[in-house]
Parts: sequence; C-alpha cells; structure tokens
Amino acid sequence: MRRSILIAAAVLILASVVYYLTNGGMVHAGYPQPQLPPQSWLLPFNINQRHMPAADAPDEESNISQRDINEFAWQSFIALNWPHKKGGARGEPDTLARLAPITTERLSEGPVVWETYRRPDEVFLPPSEWPVNWNDGGPLPLHPATGKRIIDVNSVNYSEFADGINQPYTNANFPTGPVPDQHGEYLRYEVAMNQAYFSYIAFFRYFNAGVQTRAVKNFIDYVSRNGSAPPPLRPGERARFFQPLPTGTDFYLRDSFDLPTYALQGMTEYKAAWKVLKTEGPDADVIGRFYRREVMFKEPDGSVSGPHLVGLVGLHIHRVTPFGHLPSTFEQIDNVELFPDGGPLPLPAHPNLNSGRNSATPPPYLNGYSINDSSGYSGIFPRPIPEGAALPPLDARPRVNVSRVTPIPEEIQAVNTIYREKLKGSVWYYYQLVGTQNRNLNRTPNPEIGPGILGAQSSNTQNLINTTLESYTQKGFSCARCHLNAYPHGVQMPFPTFEQKFKDLHVMSFLLLNAKFDSTEKRYE
Repeated sequence: MRRSILIAAAVLILASVVYYLTNGGMVHAGYPQPQLPPQSWLLPFNINQRHMPAADAPDEESNISQRDINEFAWQSFIALNWPHKKGGARGEPDTLARLAPITTERLSEGPVVWETYRRPDEVFLPPSEWPVNWNDGGPLPLHPATGKRIIDVNSVNYSEFADGINQPYTNANFPTGPVPDQHGEYLRYEVAMNQAYFSYIAFFRYFNAGVQTRAVKNFIDYVSRNGSAPPPLRPGERARFFQPLPTGTDFYLRDSFDLPTYALQGMTEYKAAWKVLKTEGPDADVIGRFYRREVMFKEPDGSVSGPHLVGLVGLHIHRVTPFGHLPSTFEQIDNVELFPDGGPLPLPAHPNLNSGRNSATPPPYLNGYSINDSSGYSGIFPRPIPEGAALPPLDARPRVNVSRVTPIPEEIQAVNTIYREKLKGSVWYYYQLVGTQNRNLNRTPNPEIGPGILGAQSSNTQNLINTTLESYTQKGFSCARCHLNAYPHGVQMPFPTFEQKFKDLHVMSFLLLNAKFDSTEKRYE
C-alpha cells in the first residue's frame, strides 16, 4: 500500500515536471498553479452568467451590483488570456491547458485566446476580396523567415483606429505621439475583434463602407418619419436599417454561423500595449513579471525588425452584453509605481514608465506625464512618427515619465486582491484591473459629470484611463468619453442625440470606420 502511494506521488510529480517543462520552462517555486472555478476558460456571456441563459430564465438584472461588474471584468480577462488551443480555430481556448506560469526563463509564451482574434487589416479588405472566413490565414500572422508572430505596429494615420506605434488616441482631432519606456523603447499597440463581431460584419456586409452608409441613412430617415428607432430585425428579413452590435443573443450568430459555445458571446474588441523587455544590465526588467512573446515588428518605414522579446503592459477590453457596453482596462502592476506585493519575484529597479525608485512615493507629474523633465501640459505630446519614417535612435527620443492621475479606487483594489490571490502561480498575478465603465445601476445621472442624458453622463465614473494607452490624456477622460465619438460610416455632424431612438448608431467602436468603399459593386446599391 505504502509503495503504491509513493509510486502514485512520483508519477504525479513527474507529470507536473513534464507539464511545466513543456509549457514554459522552469516554474518559480513558491506557488502552485491557480485554483480557478470550472470553465474559467469560457468567456462569460453576461454579468453573473457564464453561459447564455435559457429562454425562460428570469431577469436577474435588478440584483446586479458594481462588484459583480468588476468581477465580470476579471472573469473576461482570465478567459481571454487562456492558452489558445494548438491547431484549433481562432479564439478557441485549450480547455485542458493551464494559465501561463510564473517563470524566470527567457521564453515566448502563448499565444492566448485574444491574440488569435482577427485584426482590422484582416477584416476590412477591399469589398471585392470578400467573402472572408474567420479562420482564413491561420490563427496568427507569422513572419515567413523566423516563424515568429508579427505585431504590425507600423505608424498609421490615427483615423484608421488600427495598430500603431503612436498612442492610439486623439485629442481635439490631434494625434498623440509614441510613448517611450524608461529604456527609451517605444510602446507598441494592436487591436482586434472576436468572432461575434466578425460575424456581425460579415452577415450585414459592413466590411463595405457604402453598405454602412446606406444603412445609416435609412435608419436616420426612419427615425425622422416615425420618431422612434426601426423595429428589431427578424430572421429572413432584409436588413435595410443599420443594425446594433451583437450582444450574443442575436439570431444570426446561431442560425447563420453556428458559433461554438466558447465564441457565443457579444461583441468583444481589445486594444493591447506591449513593451520591449530589457534582459541585461543593472536596470533590466524582471521578465518573469510579464506575459511575454517573441515577435517581429513591422516598422513605420516598412522594414521588419526583430525578433524582440516583449511584455504585455496594458489591455483594454470592450465588451457588449445584454446588460450593455462594458469596457474595462488592465495594466501590468509595475507601470508607474512599485509596491511590495508578496510575489515570488523581486521588484524591478524602477517602474516601466516612471523614473522613481522609491516604491512608496513615485514622482507625480502635472496631467500625468513629463517630457524631457518638463511637466506635461494638456495638448503637448511627443511628435507623432509619420508613415514611412525611420525610428530615431534611442538617445534621440524624448524622455517621458508617466504617473497615474486618478488612483485606482479602493473597491477595485479589493477585487484585485481577491483575483490576484486566485492567480498566484500564474504570470497574470502581476496584472491588475484599473476599472470598469458602465451605466449607473440606479439609472440616474452621475452628478459629477453633468445632466441626465444617455452616454458618459450616466456612467458610473467620469475618469477611467490606462497609463499605457492614454498616457497624455488622463484628466477628466474615460473610455466612454472617447468612444461616444465612435459611429459607423454615414453618421455626420451634428452627431445623433443621446436618445433611445438613436441608441443603435452609438456603436462605441471605431473599428467599423476601417471599412472601405467600393463603387464598382452595383449589387449593393
């Protein structure tokens, strides 16, 4: 009996060693793998709902709390960062895998689920190149010579709302420039969409800007005649009017595309920020504190550089659910301050974006940033890098420091403590939720924002930013304040009012603006 127990224990230990050696090198001793609820790999369908509810399920919205929404954000983060199934479809999680462990090896982890989503340049092709299938081109864009993942971070015109090296935000229609970290390396950005969003675009042909424009015109004409929004589309009807973004309950996701359970949710898009990791020297990054990939960069001048070892430093997640729009944002915990967190790995020499070495009092800056030791002033940013330009050498780049203007609220920190404790043993232990933005649960205006109209004024918060994604626009800014300016093609100023009848035009996603016109396709007239 004793011998059997010893043999079983040895087999279990050997299996664990084999698993960790084949899934990311040597694992840091100290924490076991996270113990998460069943099906944590499944992107939650809605708040407090892992799966789509039955048709006769009661409405539980009255019981939703802000704490539930914060936990929904964490559950979405965990599912999106689940390992992708090798050889599987885009977005398919490996249900037998575990989250990336904490390791000290110089390795390329992943890919995780969100990295296999389709990027704008893979969706918004010229209309003549459609149809496009979700899995066309394989799950990841790879460099033909190195086989490494390509992050297409070429400098793009900011209005394309796609991947880039310039920070992906505009202030008063003026593009912000890049963000160098404390080693002078520029942060890199990318965006992509899930299968539900892709299916919506395919079903309604919104890859064609002309189709969007005509659908929007029909929608506005209907509202002008009737004073209300067009009725919901039913199966078999022609979609004459612009259609709302998918929530996961949409008939075409099941009837026309038969999405698998892991993909049967509403629209999800992400915006990620990466930093080049420094692996040598006294101020080297502690690479085990980052989810990391070895990638190639497509540079603004068209060249391809790399491979580079990069670490994830920021992740926006924008989801549409039956409850409504639910944007949330996460950061790597070392971005602008350091604090002893009880983790197994040492603190780095300084934060990723801040020169402070005192973990208790990192330097604050006016408006959240400084450029070449001069306090940041609203509207003054590093000069954007234009298309076709070579990157300046490291010593010629501006020195930028970033601090957090609005502290992470205590109620968010409390949820972070719970989920980071669950994630001990995984690299995701070193990430934190900065906040979520959603409509006020009591449906009343936020008195700190303004009058009671739909939109940001009825939001739970007036300030929610990510220090890696809105470094230069931190004061009085939020996901909603930016994305309330996002519409499909065909919407012109003055923008539609924030009334129920125009709700479907307020898509809060800029990606539809990547669609291209094709005047030769007469069948869409």
